[in-house]
Amino acid sequence: MLFQPILSHETSLIVILDNMSDFTLHKHYENEILYCTKGSYKVIINNEPYILNEGSLAFIQSFIPHETKETEKDSITLLIEAGPLFLGDYFDSVSTLSFDSPVFKLGENDFGNKIKILLEDIIEEKQKLLPNELVIRGNATKFFGLLLNEFSAIEPLKEKKDTIKIKNIEKVLDLIYHSYPEKITVELAAEIAGYGKSNFCKIFKNTMGISFHQYLNRYRIERSKFFLKHTDMSVSEIAETIGFNDSKTYCRVFKEITGATPKEYSKS
Repeated sequence: MLFQPILSHETSLIVILDNMSDFTLHKHYENEILYCTKGSYKVIINNEPYILNEGSLAFIQSFIPHETKETEKDSITLLIEAGPLFLGDYFDSVSTLSFDSPVFKLGENDFGNKIKILLEDIIEEKQKLLPNELVIRGNATKFFGLLLNEFSAIEPLKEKKDTIKIKNIEKVLDLIYHSYPEKITVELAAEIAGYGKSNFCKIFKNTMGISFHQYLNRYRIERSKFFLKHTDMSVSEIAETIGFNDSKTYCRVFKEITGATPKEYSKS
């Protein structure tokens, strides 16, 4: 296995170095970094299109809708997703940093050079046979520290106008991130958010742009992609691992979301 992910749900940090292929329009709780190390992608962030070339970085803040499309075959990207358990009290500050553009080329000034060195150190560590998670987390911490020092905070994002509702939905997202392999019903999610079922479904869709079940399925499918690409697990084993009752349902949902079957994706 060349590229191993750091999937630290206990610290709300996800780090993956791989071909990201295409991601349909979505948004999530974590702040996301995309650093293109080979090839190029078209990235749409908040309805604005950008080109992410080799050596460029995209910073996608919490709850900002985005999608990516590979424009060169076999492109490679370092993906970092950092949630509140990792960023702690700094999560809201990172989520409201002010940028002229969410996509910028690294290595063109002192700040860009420092950022590039940290990301390259993460990549170097991840390419080792046994990557040291502490080294990766340490560099990720330094990375977000540099962002905070370089950019000033602005007013909260439009998606965060209703703070109470957002905080309640965040509780459900934490449940999904920590327990997605388990049986998670809409009734349980509504109870955790503190709403009745009908009200919860309406609030969740208004906040996330898709229904609770759609979000849960998409999250499970995205997690399953790693197992398809980098393990010898069967489709049935993967389906069980990520929370589907049977492989037939998993295959149907996978194709609905990605346009390909799990086996087709694993060979792509």
